[in-house]
Amino acid sequence: MNGPVKFCAILTMRYTNKSLMQSAHDYIDEHMPPPPQGLVAIRSFHIAPDRGMSICYFDTNENLNNAFPLLKEFQLGVAAKFEAKADAQKAITSSQSDFGEV
Repeated sequence: MNGPVKFCAILTMRYTNKSLMQSAHDYIDEHMPPPPQGLVAIRSFHIAPDRGMSICYFDTNENLNNAFPLLKEFQLGVAAKFEAKADAQKAITSSQSDFGEV
């Protein structure tokens, strides 16, 4: 299936103390900054009891590039408060292999 690409920030977190994950979620709910320009969706995943991932989808690469430093800074701040290691990467979906919602 071919379709338009989406521009993404992939944010991952691994807690060294998994019992702090719920506290981190509560903190994020209370302190999440306003959505950046061009954000069209966020999907969050629990990968394991100590790991999570969020994918933030943007309408343009420019909006992703503008928002990325703020997303990364917020994530690193959460990681520092809740004994976690964070990573942030930019990506685009594959126009050839992205099947979207089915």
